[in-house]
Order: sequence, then C-alpha cells, then structure tokens
Amino acid sequence: MDAPEAISGPERSLSHKLRRQPKLQIPPPVHHSPVERSGSTAGSDDESSIKEFHLLKTEKSSRNAWLEGSEPRKKTTIWGFRRGKAVLGVALVIVVVLASVGGGIGGGLAASARRTSNADNPMIVMMPTTIMMPSTAVVANPTTSPAPPSQPTQTPTPNDDDTNTDGPTSSLSVIKVPTQGILDFDCGRLSTNRQLITLGTATWGFDVQCMMDYLGPGVDVAGMTAYTFGDCLRACAMFNRFARNNTCLGVFFSANLTTSLPMYGGNCFLKGYLPAMSAEKDLAAAAALVEAPEFMKGVDNGVVERRLI
Repeated sequence: MDAPEAISGPERSLSHKLRRQPKLQIPPPVHHSPVERSGSTAGSDDESSIKEFHLLKTEKSSRNAWLEGSEPRKKTTIWGFRRGKAVLGVALVIVVVLASVGGGIGGGLAASARRTSNADNPMIVMMPTTIMMPSTAVVANPTTSPAPPSQPTQTPTPNDDDTNTDGPTSSLSVIKVPTQGILDFDCGRLSTNRQLITLGTATWGFDVQCMMDYLGPGVDVAGMTAYTFGDCLRACAMFNRFARNNTCLGVFFSANLTTSLPMYGGNCFLKGYLPAMSAEKDLAAAAALVEAPEFMKGVDNGVVERRLI
C-alpha cells in the first residue's frame, strides 16, 4: 500500500504578506481554505492559480488607487501645449506687443519734439554783403556789413594833374574797411592797356601780367593793403617820388583778402627788382615799371621824365 502523502500547511497568499507590512492599511484580503494536495485535486491547481493571479492583480490595482488617493489626473493642455509652456508663450507675445507699441509712441513724440524745435528756432541764412567803395566793389565776409551812411560831406575837388586812372570816384560815405572777401578786379581789361600814374608833372607807366608774381630773395621792399589795383600802382609811384629815385620797379597785387591778409599781412607788395615771373593761383596780377621820370639835381621839382624801354 502506498505511503500517505504528507499534508503541508496552508500557503501564505501575497495579500496576507502585504497585510502584515507595517503602516499600510489595505482592505482585508479574501481568505481561502487550505487545499490538500492529493491526486484528486492536482487538476484544479492550475485553475486555482489563475483565479489567484486575477485576484492579486485586482488587489494591487486597489492598493495603488488607495495609495494615490484618487485616479491619475489627465494633463491639461492649451492649444496643444502644456499649460506652463502656453502661459510662457502668451506672456512673451504680450511683452513683444507692448515693446512695439512703446517704441512707436516714443518715436512719434521725438519727431513731434523736433518739429516743434525747428518751428521755434528757424534757420537764419547769412547772405554776403557787397560794400561799394570808390571805383570798386568788395564781396566781404557774411558777418561784415557797412555802417549806416553819415550826412553828405563836401567832397574836395582833385587836381587835374592828379587823377585816378581806374575810373571816376563815387560819393564818399563812412564805411567799415573789410578784411575778408574778394575785391572787384578785372585784370583782363587792365592788362590790355598800359596803366599810367601821374603825380604832379611826373608820370609812371606799368605793364600788367595777370595771374603772375615776381618771386625771389629780397624782392619785396614794402607791403601794404590796397583795395584797388590802381592804389597799389600809385603806392609804387609815390615811393619813387619820395625817395627821389626809381627804387620800386614793379608791384604784385592780390584781390583775395581772405588769403593774403592772414598769410602775408597785406595784398600789395612793391618790388625792388624783377626776377622771372611765377604763376599765381589767386585772382592777382604783377605789373612792371616801364616808364618813369629821371631824377636829376638842379632841375625844378627834381625830376625829368625818362622812358625805361
């Protein structure tokens, strides 16, 4: 006779083990009666194991739901984005819009302020002032203007033998002498004829070369400011008359006061000798003495006219 099978004690289920863990409160598991292992119950072991598997799965789901307190919440989205990203995007759009609006308003206010400033402070346009002088017109500095004319005065009548070859003398008036500008100088017209300067009974004649100058060491014997080409020639003739010799043999005259006065202190220079001529960029001319009186002792007035050519 076969020996009887040993009957094992009741099996401990997983729910029983979980119930014995500390600090966990779960619904009490369903207890099962001990099952004896015998030849007659071997076929039902598989069915019992499947039922126990489903039971444990149900208990595990219940336990997880109890631990979490409720079912998992569905994640909230806005326009397909998570709520945090959606809020950040909306805030960024608002900042960009506000910046654009603020920039437009600021630009409009700045433009309005500039227009207001321009309206309150209109631009003052300075126009050159033309000063009329005897036998010449001077284009002076924009800040230079003639003084108010005074009352007409008696103009002395010049001697017949002491005339200005540059033209008639205009009426006298009080003027402010310019120090900048271009003097009225028609060199082309003057160079076509010999320029004569008469002092008393003596006459000096000069031939004119436009845009030229006599340059050399010690060539200038005197310098001054002259407002007409005739005044410069007259200075040379008077220099010879007072010196009682023909020391001045020519002149150089520049019509550009703006460059001549600051650089050279004058625009009319008397020449002690006549070297080779050099080209001049400014509106200017050189004149050579070609006709002059001869100074002799024992003769009335001390001069005898002599041609140098």
